[in-house]
Amino acid sequence: MNVVELYIDFLCSELGEEYVELMTIPPGKIVLDARREDLFKHKHVVLWHRFACRYLPIAKGLVALVLPCTRIKPYRISATHRLAEARIRKLGIEPFVDVYILSEPMALVPRELDIYYPFANYDYDPKLLSDEHREMLIGIVAKILSKFDVYKHVIAVLPRHHRKIFESSVLRAGINNVTLFNYDRLAFKSVAEAVDFAAKIIAKLA
Repeated sequence: MNVVELYIDFLCSELGEEYVELMTIPPGKIVLDARREDLFKHKHVVLWHRFACRYLPIAKGLVALVLPCTRIKPYRISATHRLAEARIRKLGIEPFVDVYILSEPMALVPRELDIYYPFANYDYDPKLLSDEHREMLIGIVAKILSKFDVYKHVIAVLPRHHRKIFESSVLRAGINNVTLFNYDRLAFKSVAEAVDFAAKIIAKLA
C-alpha cells in the first residue's frame, strides 16, 4: 500500500463521513489560516501528526530529498518544486528519490500527498512560529527522521529558517546520513545541485 492509499484509509477510519467532504476541497483553496487559528492544535493537523509519526517513512527510493514548503499551494506548482521535479525526471532518478516537504505546521509531507487536504489548503507565515510551536515541530520532525535510516542518504535544501529547524531535528533524531544545501538567494542553483548530488549517490548504489 502506498502513502496516498494508507493516508486515505487512515482518514476514513478516523473521520468517517467527514472525510468525504474534506476530500472535495480543491487544491489551492485556503481553508486553514494561521492568522485566524492555532493550526498546531487544529484537529486535522493533529491527526496528520499522529499519522506521520506512526507510518512515515513509507520508502520506495534509496534517497530522501527534503524541500521547503511554499506559500503557493500545492507545493508542486511553485517554481522551485517544478525545477526539482523536472531535474529528477531529466536525470532518470524518479524511482530512487522520495521527496518530502518540510512545513510548519505539517512537519514532513511526502510529495505524493501535496494535492490533498490539508496540505494543499493552508497558509502559515513562518514569522508566526512561536518558541512553543517550534519545539513541537522539531520534536515531530525528529521522530519521523529517526526512522529515515531506511534511506541510504537524506538530502535537504532549505532556507535559513527551515534549515535551523531541520538541523535541530536531525541532531535530536541521531541520524548522520544527511547532507544539507543552502537555499536563500541562490534557490534554483541550490535545488539543482541537491538533485545532481542525489543522482551521484544513486549512481553508486543502484
